[in-house]
Amino acid sequence: MEKAIVVSRCSTTDTKQDVTRQSTDLNNKFSNSYEIVKTIEYYKSGRKNDSELNEILAYAIDNGIQHILFTEVSRIARRVIEILVFVETCTKNKINVIIDNYNMHSLNPDKTENFMTKTMLQIGAAFSEVEIRSTFSRLQSGRAKYIAGGGKLGRKPNSKLSKEKTLEKHKDIIKLLKQGQSVRTIMKLTDKSNGTVQKIKLLLAA
Repeated sequence: MEKAIVVSRCSTTDTKQDVTRQSTDLNNKFSNSYEIVKTIEYYKSGRKNDSELNEILAYAIDNGIQHILFTEVSRIARRVIEILVFVETCTKNKINVIIDNYNMHSLNPDKTENFMTKTMLQIGAAFSEVEIRSTFSRLQSGRAKYIAGGGKLGRKPNSKLSKEKTLEKHKDIIKLLKQGQSVRTIMKLTDKSNGTVQKIKLLLAA
């Protein structure tokens, strides 16, 4: 049975259940077709996940992975160029990228490039980028309207917590850090962002 890995991604603003749902759906659907040797879950904006994609590629190449499974094209990344570079690198290494919601395979059964899928990925990736640009534009418009109406952004005056109160508030993170848990594991266990965990690490080291 050929080896595969499942990759699930959400941005830090998405609900944590979405990553679990992605992984569960892919494992349930493909576990009878492939030997799923690893499930990779992470929380990162699809516009800033270059390093994670490089780690995934390195793992796949080093471990003889033949298939990488995603629920949809936007789970790879949000920028067209990043998606296409990732898929192209996989193709050169005879690794098949599967996009489940469109039943797309980047390679044919004989490991040659699937040109129909390549074209569809280019179109899908373009729509993914257009979608996030549209969302960003709406957010910026709403922000400008709020400020024009007298609204104020940022922290309220004197709202910053002291170091002691901040550490007290995040005792769960401190406990896991002392156990030697990784940042990603702590994020999953505490349902807190990467920024919060990193902040507590810095405060403890200060």
